[in-house]
Amino acid sequence: TMVLGHADLDAAATLAIPGIGEGTAALSDERWAVGDPAFGALVGWHAENLHTLVSASVNVPVGDYDAGRLSNISLNRWAGDITGAATWLNPEIGIELSGAAGVTFNGENDETDYETGTEFHVEAAAVYHFSPAFSAGVNVYHYQQLSGDSGKGATLGDFEGRVTAVGPTVSANFQLGQVPVAMSLRYFHEFNVRNRLEGDAGWLTISIPLWVPDQES
Repeated sequence: TMVLGHADLDAAATLAIPGIGEGTAALSDERWAVGDPAFGALVGWHAENLHTLVSASVNVPVGDYDAGRLSNISLNRWAGDITGAATWLNPEIGIELSGAAGVTFNGENDETDYETGTEFHVEAAAVYHFSPAFSAGVNVYHYQQLSGDSGKGATLGDFEGRVTAVGPTVSANFQLGQVPVAMSLRYFHEFNVRNRLEGDAGWLTISIPLWVPDQES
């Protein structure tokens, strides 16, 4: 997987100025950047309406990273993830229930001497398929650090992050000539946040195959 992303950050920071008091500084940063590539493999099983898989991936820290910038797409650290997932889909009634849970093991960011702790993540979705071309439902996720951050750069201590989010999801499948296109739109509202930035997030994903087999072959 290759990543090209855009990050736009605006924030306000409260600063303690000796002899003067507290002051507020506005921070902002925006840029396009190439993120780290990730290599993965998976194996799956199918049994009537139940589909399961186990996957493993590795993040390679060779993307565009600048320790002096607020907006970075690259993680700039080695990271390995192991995830198990399952989907129950009954095409006769159009109901789909999906879930995935995994653990991410992180290396140290050499630019900042910061090592993020081991992370647990779980995602789930309940979706109704109105037709083979359109579906809608609700999705949730929870992120929890299993161990604290460490390294010389962890000046705020070994705190552990946590966040929960919920929101709607819609998907559509259609053809551009002979090319199948899958598109999904997801929105999440975050809550139950500890030691992390809090906000809302939207994801638009468009999947187009690079090669389509000849329909006559």
